[in-house]
Amino acid sequence: FLPQRPYCALGTLKDQLLYPSLENMDPEDYPEGHVLSRERILKRSFTDQDLLDVLEKVDLGDLAARVGDGDPFKGLQTVLDWSNTLSLGE
Repeated sequence: FLPQRPYCALGTLKDQLLYPSLENMDPEDYPEGHVLSRERILKRSFTDQDLLDVLEKVDLGDLAARVGDGDPFKGLQTVLDWSNTLSLGE
């Protein structure tokens, strides 16, 4: 079963890009070899510019500026109803 509309978490555009967040996850909760085990997790924090670059690579470079009144960095912090803001193509 594939839903007609994608699920979007409540929060900012940045939250959408980083969902699900691994911040509160403890790799010790997972056995060795599991995709979330300590040896398999890439610990990296993404800068706002990294996230804007990702949007650009998937042809959504204007999205952050569009929702941030022309400021893409403000757009990353914008909280909207993303399920209704984004088109099905986005």
